[in-house]
Amino acid sequence: MKVVVVALKLLVFEFFSGGGFVEGEISGLIGEAYAMLRYIVEDFRKAGFEVYTTLDHRIAQFVPPLKAQRVEVVSSWDLPLFRELLGEVDAAFLIAPETDNVLYSLASEVVKAGTKLFGPLPPAIELTTDKSKLLGVAKKLGLKVPRHSLSKTSSSTASVEKTVRSIGYPVVFKVLDGAGSEGLSLVSRADEIPQAVEKIRRVSNRDLFLVEEFVHGVDASVSLLSNGEKALPLSLNFQSVKIRNPNEESRYEGGYVPLKHRLMEKAFEDTKILVENINGLQGYVGVDVKLSEEGVTILEVNPRLTTSYLGLRRVLRQNLSSMINEAIVSKTLPSKIIIEGCAYFKKIYFSNLKIDEDRFRKIAQREDVAAPPFPLGDKIHAIMVAYSKNKRLAMLNMEKMMKEIIEELTGKNKNVREQ
Repeated sequence: MKVVVVALKLLVFEFFSGGGFVEGEISGLIGEAYAMLRYIVEDFRKAGFEVYTTLDHRIAQFVPPLKAQRVEVVSSWDLPLFRELLGEVDAAFLIAPETDNVLYSLASEVVKAGTKLFGPLPPAIELTTDKSKLLGVAKKLGLKVPRHSLSKTSSSTASVEKTVRSIGYPVVFKVLDGAGSEGLSLVSRADEIPQAVEKIRRVSNRDLFLVEEFVHGVDASVSLLSNGEKALPLSLNFQSVKIRNPNEESRYEGGYVPLKHRLMEKAFEDTKILVENINGLQGYVGVDVKLSEEGVTILEVNPRLTTSYLGLRRVLRQNLSSMINEAIVSKTLPSKIIIEGCAYFKKIYFSNLKIDEDRFRKIAQREDVAAPPFPLGDKIHAIMVAYSKNKRLAMLNMEKMMKEIIEELTGKNKNVREQ
C-alpha cells in the first residue's frame, strides 16, 4: 500500500551553508555541508515535497545548483527568518552540528513552532550530543565501548596525565560535544598532552573533554532509519579518518558505501539495539563504530544526516527522503533495503586555485561533483562521488573524475592535493 505524503512543504536547513555560520570565517566543513544540502534537497523534491531552504550569500554568489523551490539568501544569522519559514511549512529537516547545542536549539525551535520534525527530537539530541553519556548508555546495554574518562582543560597537565594513564596510551582527546574532527588528537606520549588540551580549548567553550582509548581497527559507520521505536540498519559504510597528533590537523576524508566486512551483521545488531533504546531518536541516524579482532566497538551517535549519505543515496534503490517521511509520519519502515553497486566519495583539496567563472559553473552542474571547490577560505576543496558495480571500479572512476575536473578547472594537475 502506497503511503500518502502528508507534509507537502518542507524546510531543509543546513547550518554551515545555510547561514548559521555566515558571520564567521568559511568553515573547512563547507564542502560536506553544501553537498548534503544539495543532495537532500534534490531527494526531497523527487519525493514530492515543495522544498524551502536558506543559503549563505558567500556561496550564493557562485549560483550553485540547488533545486529548492524557494531559496532565501542570507547575509547574517536570521533567527526571525528561520521562525518565519517554520510557520510556512509542514515539516523541517535539520543538518547542524551538535556543538554548543546548535542542533538541539534548532530542533527545539521546530517543536515549539508545532512543525513536524523530520529527525531526532530534542531529548535524543541532548543525550547523544554528550559523548560520555552516550557511551554510558551503550555500556549499560551490554555493548562494547572504548575505555574512557572525562578530564578538564583547566586541570594541570599532571592531572590529565593521570587520567590518561588510567586508560593507557595511546588515547584520543575529543571535544565532548564536538562534530567532525575539530579538536581531535591522537595522544601517544605525555609530552603531547599540553598541545592536545590547547587544541581542545581553541574550538570548545566547555571545560570538560573526553579522553578515550584508541581502538585499532577499521573506521566504519552504520546508517539507520528509525521510526522512534524500531530501527532499520541501511548500510555499513567505510570511513577514511585520519586522527593525527596534536600538532597536526585530524581529518575526515571520505569513504565508500557499502563496506563488506565479516562483522557487518554484528554491527547492524548492536547499533539497532542502541538506537532503539534512545527515546526520540527518529529519522536518519549515523553510528560510528570500530571493527576489530575484538568485535564491534561503539564510538558515537550522530543524530542527523552524515556525510556517508552522499554515497548511500547513490547505491540505495529507494529514495531515502521518502523513507524518512514514512518512518516519521506513518511509523512505517521498509520491509526490504536494496543496495546495488558501490559509491566512493572523497574530499579533494586545491591550492592556488584561480577560478574561471564559466568553468566553475560547468563543473558545479555535474551530478558527481557534490560540492564544487568554492574559492572561499584557506581550505578550498571539492566533494566528489564516483559510482560503479564494485569498489575497485568506483575508485578507478574517482581517479578519472579527479583528473577531468582538475584539467577543466586549471588546465594542469599540480594544484590538487590529498590530505
